[in-house]
Amino acid sequence: MYLEKEDIRLYYEVRGEGIPLIMIHGVIVDADLYLKSAEYLSHFYKVITYDRRGNSRSVWKGEPHFSMEGQAEDILDLMETLGIEDAYIVGQSAGAIIGQYFLQEHPEAVRHMIMYEPAIMGFLDDMPNVREWTGKMKDLISRRKYNTALLEFSQKISQPDSRSPQKPEDEAIREMGNHKYALSQEFPELVSYHPDIEKTKAYSDRITLTMGEKSTDPVYMGGLARFAQSLDTDIVFYPGFHNLPYDLPREFAINVLGTLMMAEKKLL
Repeated sequence: MYLEKEDIRLYYEVRGEGIPLIMIHGVIVDADLYLKSAEYLSHFYKVITYDRRGNSRSVWKGEPHFSMEGQAEDILDLMETLGIEDAYIVGQSAGAIIGQYFLQEHPEAVRHMIMYEPAIMGFLDDMPNVREWTGKMKDLISRRKYNTALLEFSQKISQPDSRSPQKPEDEAIREMGNHKYALSQEFPELVSYHPDIEKTKAYSDRITLTMGEKSTDPVYMGGLARFAQSLDTDIVFYPGFHNLPYDLPREFAINVLGTLMMAEKKLL
């Protein structure tokens, strides 16, 4: 299905009935990151997945650009279209950052949010190794060395999981079309993003910070650890690596379900 907006044709899918659950993907990929896990979760919730603006099937009508405000507006418009007042939010990587921004600006619309391995690199801009890496990425992007930048990015974000299913050819080809936009528009803004801690702390009881138990990258671990400390909360570990929603969708769905059930009973 599509939501027609002035500047974007936003692709989205709806599965199941019950309390709404909106799942937000990160960079380069699209809604199919959650394809299988959304099917599992649709037995318990009304699951909404969508291609974020500029990615895959969500095609620009004008000049591409990225803003956190635009990302949040898309979520609000989807909720209004579907008659949703508030929802659970699940976000992975950059999707978790967008979910956090949405909560910070529209707390009345969020029942609870799961942030899986948020890419909070802006929290680490005082670390020389992080500044060096983001500087290298921005230099490659400015010189339009997108393939080299993509390789550098891929090596940084995640270790491969041998249990991950083979990606269908049509999905892989579709995601290739996201590379330029993700690197030139999304990456520079996302790596410099700083959450509003004071706003977020007021609703920290609605956030569960999660991370893959097999993930070892110090950038993700460091940013998440600082964020958790700022909110005075703990990190919950899920099985697997950074791309857990795609690698092990059943396990991811089970952990999401358990987290949200505990959140409803105020056990987190």
